[in-house]
Amino acid sequence: MGGAVSAGEDNNDLIDNLKDAQYIRTGRVEQAFRAIDRGDYYLDGYRDNAYKDLAWKHGNIHLSAPCIYSEVMEALKLQQGLSFLNLGSGTGYLSTMYFSACQFSDMEIALQ
Repeated sequence: MGGAVSAGEDNNDLIDNLKDAQYIRTGRVEQAFRAIDRGDYYLDGYRDNAYKDLAWKHGNIHLSAPCIYSEVMEALKLQQGLSFLNLGSGTGYLSTMYFSACQFSDMEIALQ
């Protein structure tokens, strides 16, 4: 899954493409995606793939395609006061975006 949007040169290009394709539909989700640079979750030497709408796996490190994360974030109907449990949180990318979007959540727990 993934590859639904064009590759970008940087994080802002990626988010613009996700918005154009209607994967990101709300301001709160857009703000979270812009605040957390996907490239920061890539190993050196692989960062050029960070802004493509593709999943990435290297050893035990795995990131789903950005369109998947945006669908999850939109489906959560983010608002302050929610609790969040992310089992198998992997790199922490989704958990970090959730926290960025709901900075005043009652509780956030991420376990790998």
